[in-house]
Amino acid sequence: MQAVDSATASTIGLQLPAVKKADAGGKHRIIAELKRLEQETRFLEEEIEELEKTEKVSAACQEGLNFIWFPPD
Repeated sequence: MQAVDSATASTIGLQLPAVKKADAGGKHRIIAELKRLEQETRFLEEEIEELEKTEKVSAACQEGLNFIWFPPD
């Protein structure tokens, strides 16, 4: 696993302890938080992809409704 430096941690909103002491529990918590954030990011990216597809479907549904409500002569 990679170590997280303070600059990287600050860009993603993590708080690193001021003491530079090797703390296995703290390191484990940081790694667990990073994994949780990565999982949440993947989930949100999948949701965005689904929403982008939904927009196209909605336009097709609207066209279908217009065809039903206002049939061509």
